[in-house]
Amino acid sequence: MPQLDLLPRPKSVTAGDGTFTLPSDLAVSGPAEWAAIVRRLITPGTGLDLLPAEGGALKLIKDDSLPAEAYRLSVTSDGISITAADDRGVNWASQTLRQLLPIENFGPAPISTDIAVPLVEIEDEPRFAWRGVMLDTGRHFMPYADVIAFLDLLAMHKYNTFHLHLTEDQGWRFESKKYPQLTQHATWRTETKNPYWESGDGTPHGGYYSQDQLRAIVAYAARRGINVVPEIEFPGHVRAMLAAFPDLGNHPDRAPGAATTWGVFPEVLNMTDASLQFAFDIWEEVLDIFPSKYIHVGGDECPRDEWRESEAAKQLAAERGLPDVDHLQRWFTEKLRDWLAERGRQLVGWDEINDEGILEGAVTMAWRDEKYGVTAAKAGGQVIMSPVSKTYFDYYPGAGDDEPYSIGNLITTERAYSLEPIDGIPSELHDRILGTQCQVWTEYMPSTRRVQYMLYPRACAHSEVAWSDPEGRSWEEFSGRLEGHLARLDALGINYRPESGPLPWQQGGTGAWQRPEQHRNTTPRG
Repeated sequence: MPQLDLLPRPKSVTAGDGTFTLPSDLAVSGPAEWAAIVRRLITPGTGLDLLPAEGGALKLIKDDSLPAEAYRLSVTSDGISITAADDRGVNWASQTLRQLLPIENFGPAPISTDIAVPLVEIEDEPRFAWRGVMLDTGRHFMPYADVIAFLDLLAMHKYNTFHLHLTEDQGWRFESKKYPQLTQHATWRTETKNPYWESGDGTPHGGYYSQDQLRAIVAYAARRGINVVPEIEFPGHVRAMLAAFPDLGNHPDRAPGAATTWGVFPEVLNMTDASLQFAFDIWEEVLDIFPSKYIHVGGDECPRDEWRESEAAKQLAAERGLPDVDHLQRWFTEKLRDWLAERGRQLVGWDEINDEGILEGAVTMAWRDEKYGVTAAKAGGQVIMSPVSKTYFDYYPGAGDDEPYSIGNLITTERAYSLEPIDGIPSELHDRILGTQCQVWTEYMPSTRRVQYMLYPRACAHSEVAWSDPEGRSWEEFSGRLEGHLARLDALGINYRPESGPLPWQQGGTGAWQRPEQHRNTTPRG
């Protein structure tokens, strides 16, 4: 049996003897919209036109009895067939077929015309409906063209959810037509300073996505089977926004501007009717661009110090019938949940949304610990497991002193692979777990190359946790397939981190990006 190195691992693989050589006139029979999917993924690396023809040797077959996103892929000596019930199934089948190609035919253009794929029968379907990656564009802006390329890599690993984090204390990335002051004042910061640096870099940093660019991202992702979930943060993480609208903060006379370093900052919305109207106006624009059922509202790391010190906030809490100012955020989140529900959308929030009790009708993204997801599921809520200890890929990927400066802690690829999203969940509540998601917080990722280094191959491991049946899973077996899969990333020119450690040009060196002494000898958290 040939070593296929398929990743994520399909549900069932039966390898045959021999290969099928793709003829230069290989034609496609089946629905035109499905043929377009196959052509988009297979033509670049093979150079084959894959023209439509009745009786073509690459057959696309619709079978409505298959589950959502499932597929069957058959390669025989007579040709190739893909069977699915929906577009996503065809996308994932085509990604698997692409992995069957020789490595020299995996890149963006053919470098070999003698193309044979192994004979095989594959039946496959995802374990979880939510298989996500979050990209933080607030701390470091990722250029539009790089986001497009980022989506191709997610689709390659059968991720179907792209959580796009658009606002932060350090930068606002969403173009508002109603509030153009945001793009003028909130989308950039004066410099960047990592905590152990003696001074900042003195270089302004910023950028934003136009509404048309965001619409294009949504459409591009959808063609690849990916749903884009936007996140706009209120009432915390708003320092950059307050640079444009200081009157919406608690100290308008001394708004500090966009943050130039990292951490949790005390500045929050003042929760007046004006600030709430501003938030809902922004969300109106967001919903016009993003068709996703799920809308992420943040909700994490919102200090209450400013409200506790504010007589105006105390008066607001009393007028709204709240016990104290600590309930202002919950009151706001409930309003937003109801507002979204009226528009056919569902609120998603970090697990702090449940700190005053389970927020009914919301999806909990359990990040601080798996226990927050277990509690939410037992209370009847829907959950996405995203524990910081295994899915936060801003953590160091290795313990070596040559790793470049990161936020701290440690998550190796093996540790990422050890995640089990339903641990601690009673069997009768497994359907409450929508899936799992990994996070790319970009405080220490100033470039796309750095994002690639931090994300891969840990996302390869996480994608298999999200997609594949856990039965028989082992790190030893996976790591063997991973080695073969990394050759595909090489073919695409991805700056992944080798499992043996960073390459010389990936290391932190002895300058500003060397691993700080305070970050050495780290061990996994949790």
